[in-house]
Amino acid sequence: MKKFTLFLLMLVACASILNAQTAITAPGDVKPGKIYWFESGWLVEYGYSTLYYPSASESDAYKDKVWSSYVWQIANDVTDPNQQFTFVEYEGQLYMYSIGAQKFLSWNNDGAHLVDIPTSYVSVSVATSGISANYPWTIAFDGTKLIACYPQNGYEYSGYLYCSGANTANEIYSWQIYEVGDYGDTETLTETLAQNMVVGKQQKEEALVNLQETAYDANEFLFDVAGYSSEGGGQITLQAADEDAGNYIWCNEPELSEGDIANLVDGEPASFFHSRWNGTAEPQHWLQIDLEVPIKDFSFAYHTRVDGGNDFPDVIEVLGSNDGKNFAPVAKFDSRLPQMPNTRWESGTIEAAEEYSHLRFVVTAEHVFFHMAEFYLYEAVKITANEAYLPYKEQLQELEALYYEAMKMLQDENARTADIAELTERIAALHTLIINLVTDADDPLTIEYVNEVKELLSYVGVGYPAETPRATVKALVDAAEAKPTAQARLDLEKAVEEYISTDDITLPVDGVRYSLTFVIYGGGEMFLKYQDNLLSIEALTDKGLSYPETAAFTCEDNNDGTYSFRTADGRYLTIPGGGTSGSGTESGVSDYKTNFTIVKMYPNGKCESNVTYEMLFGLVALSNSGTYMAPNSNGTTFYTGTLPHFMGSWTSAMVIEEFDGEGGTGIEDVKPEHSNADGIYDLLGRKVENPVKGIYIINGKKVLVK
Repeated sequence: MKKFTLFLLMLVACASILNAQTAITAPGDVKPGKIYWFESGWLVEYGYSTLYYPSASESDAYKDKVWSSYVWQIANDVTDPNQQFTFVEYEGQLYMYSIGAQKFLSWNNDGAHLVDIPTSYVSVSVATSGISANYPWTIAFDGTKLIACYPQNGYEYSGYLYCSGANTANEIYSWQIYEVGDYGDTETLTETLAQNMVVGKQQKEEALVNLQETAYDANEFLFDVAGYSSEGGGQITLQAADEDAGNYIWCNEPELSEGDIANLVDGEPASFFHSRWNGTAEPQHWLQIDLEVPIKDFSFAYHTRVDGGNDFPDVIEVLGSNDGKNFAPVAKFDSRLPQMPNTRWESGTIEAAEEYSHLRFVVTAEHVFFHMAEFYLYEAVKITANEAYLPYKEQLQELEALYYEAMKMLQDENARTADIAELTERIAALHTLIINLVTDADDPLTIEYVNEVKELLSYVGVGYPAETPRATVKALVDAAEAKPTAQARLDLEKAVEEYISTDDITLPVDGVRYSLTFVIYGGGEMFLKYQDNLLSIEALTDKGLSYPETAAFTCEDNNDGTYSFRTADGRYLTIPGGGTSGSGTESGVSDYKTNFTIVKMYPNGKCESNVTYEMLFGLVALSNSGTYMAPNSNGTTFYTGTLPHFMGSWTSAMVIEEFDGEGGTGIEDVKPEHSNADGIYDLLGRKVENPVKGIYIINGKKVLVK
């Protein structure tokens, strides 16, 4: 048979579908040449329980993966090629192949991707009682990697591809494999895989050579050109047991009933420390570390309480002392501290004015007391370099770290070609950046980034940054246009991060009519409407949908920092009752004003765990004396709480948009920033094929591409 070029081969396979499905209960019965269909016992009740290749999706982000059909609500059909898979053997291992996609499967970060050259084989095992009920959809490559995706965001699982057995305790949670036919041309498919793997090996060898050359060039530049050297640094081991010993951490007011301070340094994020909530007397709570050896430049980090809901640190002020009594300010951190559980935060390097033997971390929180899961202290690496390069020691240190990462990857037999190429590109880009920073040369990437920031600045309205932060960024844009250096880009990138998370936002205007649209985590939208003396919510199913007049609410500025929203018949929006918690009127409207504060949405304890400021850009919440309302995802019930919600089930996050008086909004009835549309879009709703640095809407979510 003649050899054929990779990526040009089109396979036409004939399948003889059996009338009956044969359940596989032994791993040895899974063989090449057969067609298989998969069923999750946990999903049977829904009628959508198989693996599925979504060929009909318009989004490549979906179409290049295999999913559970529950995501797509595709009814079970063993005759559907998109639900059929076969196995191909290569060098003693089984590789999975999608009949519908005519691609092999390979694991990468977020699931099973469809590829020509697989890098992961499949392990098949008998299901055992060790399968956790919490991980029902576990199909995996190499016994450790995810292949099927949970149909909600934020979940990843690991395990084997299991056969169900009659005596399996957790049989309902494993995948049942069914043989449903014969693959028509196994010989051709096997030869295809073998040839693809040879090509893949060659590509990997070339990628490794490129990585080695790039890494060696960077290393030579570091030491011979930049005169770089580093020493010391690293984590300081803290202890909470002996106040007379070094590196002792303690709190001025610890809680005695729970959350011992030893939990801060036990290496277990599941445990936590809590400052005193039971009768606190001090106006401020702090952590203090009495060091064994004084330090000057350092950083710290902490992990938020895994199951916490409130009382995360709002502000941390760092103080230094050499006598333990008189403290001088060193640094202060606010507005960026995570207000959500199970999240790690890092300070970055703090350059103190002098060495200190005592460090105090004064914490401001909602109710004075606070909690943390873990606390870490690091001494900064001592870096020297030639004078011209010394201002860029952070980039030099990063380049050194990438060099060692490359050396490790060069020894890793399982390294993926795509990862090798990506690391090569990162090293080359950073190397070029440092050279451009030192030479102050024009940087073409700066011009590209300036255009992205201009687009970001063009997005205006309630909830978006006000004039002062906008002017700050605009000034840096003008400077970067006048002299587009790499340093100008770095300055602008830092300013954009602050711009996205600023609390100085545009507020509604008195007398103007607005629509109020809630946004669910994941992209769903529901707008408020008032009809027949009742407030209700309607799902927004069409990006270009015109809002009815019943969705218009007139703003009244109360001139005290609060706002009210009036209905067409002169009544006022209030917090609806009838939720699982909270207050308000059953109808959601009142004859009296409800004074709402317009609050910028921020990551907090009532957000999904991976929510960022970038995802919340432009979203606000309505607060009435610290109480937030949040409808559930189907709009039938309202919940209230002391924090705004942004979850898959409840949300306080809303878009407030000017109503244009003709049944629409003042932005041409388009909401690209919160759209459910598949694919990648810029903030003006234009589809983007190859996103560069900036903010994009990817599959309905706002994402900052770095």
